Amino acid sequence: MKKFIKDFALRGMITAGFGPLILVSIYLGLQLFHVITSIPVTQVNLNIVSSLILAFIAGGISAIFNVEQISLGVATLIDAIVIYFDYLVIYLINNWIKAQFIPLLIFTIIYIIGYLIIWTIIHRKVKSQVNQINQKL
Repeated sequence: MKKFIKDFALRGMITAGFGPLILVSIYLGLQLFHVITSIPVTQVNLNIVSSLILAFIAGGISAIFNVEQISLGVATLIDAIVIYFDYLVIYLINNWIKAQFIPLLIFTIIYIIGYLIIWTIIHRKVKSQVNQINQKL
């Protein structure tokens, strides 16, 4: 458990910087297309802290795949659930989505599709790398 917490914290700190970087990119795009012209400082601060937390948890939970007592399927399920609730809570706190059935349903469907696409791409890449290594042996 101690190793997992250490790995979680390390991975979280490594990825935490990407949250605000993505946020800045989104703000820049919204400004360039004149969707927003100004944002209150309190909202900017909340969004920066939220994006840090979101990225920290999303990056940190990948440490679950290094826990040898957990199967790949269970680790993937834990990863998917933690990231889902991480995003959901942050999105709701920041009012990025409304706490209503239809927006939550759309968010959930998009999340599931996105997670499956990313997981499939990573799984195929790792499988290909394993096959290449096996052929060299």
